[in-house]
Amino acid sequence: MKELIISLLAISLSLPTMAQTRTVNLRVIETSDVHGSFFPYDFINQKPKEGSLARVVTYVDSLRTKYGDHLILLDNGDILQGQPTCYYCNYVKTDQPNVAASVVNYMRYDAETMGNHDVETGHPVYDKWIKEVKCPILGANIVSSQTKQPYVHPYTIIKRDGVKIAVLGMITDAIPNWLNENLWKGLYFDNMVKSCRYWVNYLKTHEQPNLIIGLFHSGKEGGIHNEKFDENASMEVAKQVPGFDLILYGHDHTLHQDVVKNDITGKDVLCLDPSCNALYVSDAQISLTVSDGESPVTLKTNVTGQLVNVCNEV
Repeated sequence: MKELIISLLAISLSLPTMAQTRTVNLRVIETSDVHGSFFPYDFINQKPKEGSLARVVTYVDSLRTKYGDHLILLDNGDILQGQPTCYYCNYVKTDQPNVAASVVNYMRYDAETMGNHDVETGHPVYDKWIKEVKCPILGANIVSSQTKQPYVHPYTIIKRDGVKIAVLGMITDAIPNWLNENLWKGLYFDNMVKSCRYWVNYLKTHEQPNLIIGLFHSGKEGGIHNEKFDENASMEVAKQVPGFDLILYGHDHTLHQDVVKNDITGKDVLCLDPSCNALYVSDAQISLTVSDGESPVTLKTNVTGQLVNVCNEV
């Protein structure tokens, strides 16, 4: 009997262990094209305004009570320009922290991209702002002419409950069409589709994330489109570049909610654009089923979402 027990124990130890799985639920909120709408007051027209980050933060904080650090807050650029409060910090009272940095830090954003109107403020303004913001400023296709490397962070890795979420930032490449070169001296802007192909492959090879989110300051489609520029390329990326689980975008000041099928893999990709002036947010719910362990493997991903009018929520 003793020999039988030992034999059975040996067999059981040699059998592969059944993989344990678990589900990680995330909530991802995106603002875009805020244009200085920090407070519910329009300082230009001197009257109350509906959209503001003051309302957004109330909505976000209500979700934090449920999700805790499983809530991820992202901004998609064009935050430095639009209201006199921005102008004052950008060009008048430059020795103090930029109000746009103070608001981003107060709201505990996890990452932010640069927009064309951020670049419009010029190197002294946005270089100072980048240093003041505590979260990573992203822009994989904003490239230094000298180093040939991204001028800001190309992406950031956010770790939640053992899973790795990669957020890849991009900006419209049409900036030279609008802005004088002295505002972006020493930089150039790569084509988004080309840059996304490179960086998604880089992420898969070097970071092996469980989830990839695109954060693009580029509109849905159309705009300036020629041999030099592709202003609004977010849908082209969704169609042509496999690997994204969610694409959050902006720049065109229009509400968009689409599910786009990738031409290569056939995978559906949710794409959300909350328009401008902090009236709406993109609100995505993500459920990840992963294998338990030191480096969880993604077994199943479910992504849903909608555009939420924060003025109706708070």
